[in-house]
Amino acid sequence: MADALTPLIDFLTTLYTNPIAYMVVVFFYAVAVAIILPIPIEVALLLPLAFNQWDYITGITLALATGKTVGAWLIFVLGLRVEGPIRAWSTRWRFAAWFVQKAEKFVAKTGMAGLYVLLSIPLMSDTIPIYLYSFFNPEGQAFERNMFLISNFLAALNRVAILVVLFLIGISLF
Repeated sequence: MADALTPLIDFLTTLYTNPIAYMVVVFFYAVAVAIILPIPIEVALLLPLAFNQWDYITGITLALATGKTVGAWLIFVLGLRVEGPIRAWSTRWRFAAWFVQKAEKFVAKTGMAGLYVLLSIPLMSDTIPIYLYSFFNPEGQAFERNMFLISNFLAALNRVAILVVLFLIGISLF
């Protein structure tokens, strides 16, 4: 995995000297992570943590949370549009129908708290939980859009806070 991340880390290192450009790239990176990239958002925090630039981490955190929320909004809108076709498709195969039923039950049972907890876990891919909670939100009724977006934004802030605390604990141990 380290070899796969090397080009991204090199690119971020080059941009790192220009804070505005870095924040813009981090924003779009967070949107891409929410929509399609199975890479954790924490990659964008490696350099500021390594150099102990706490003011930079604040800006990056806001860019990450905002980008992730924009990506989640796009997926939520998509989820409302593809829910009907997913249901129709799932009736053709027993396993697909079972999966859709279980996913909807999981989303309804865990709700916003479940989404918040899953998205708060450091190094977890954001893509799968966002799609799961968007696509299996029956007719948009398990939770509404604004709560979905607020949960995404706050979970991104929480995730960075957890990562920073773990980093500080790790530094103090060594």
